Amino acid sequence: MRKTDIYDIADKLTNFTNQLDNIAELMLTNLSNSDISKSKELDRIYFLIDYAKQISNDLYNFSNEIIKDDAK
Repeated sequence: MRKTDIYDIADKLTNFTNQLDNIAELMLTNLSNSDISKSKELDRIYFLIDYAKQISNDLYNFSNEIIKDDAK
């Protein structure tokens, strides 16, 4: 694979990471402004937010690994 292709892939992964982070933050903001009482549904929403943040972090780390491996 060409170096530019690898960097394009890493760039796209970083963009997806940023978008996922933005979605998680938007969900958290909307949740904070909602009037949902403490319930199992609220716990599920917090779980989804945390899960989205974890996926975002994993994508970011993967993107960095691609660049680091290519630099070798």
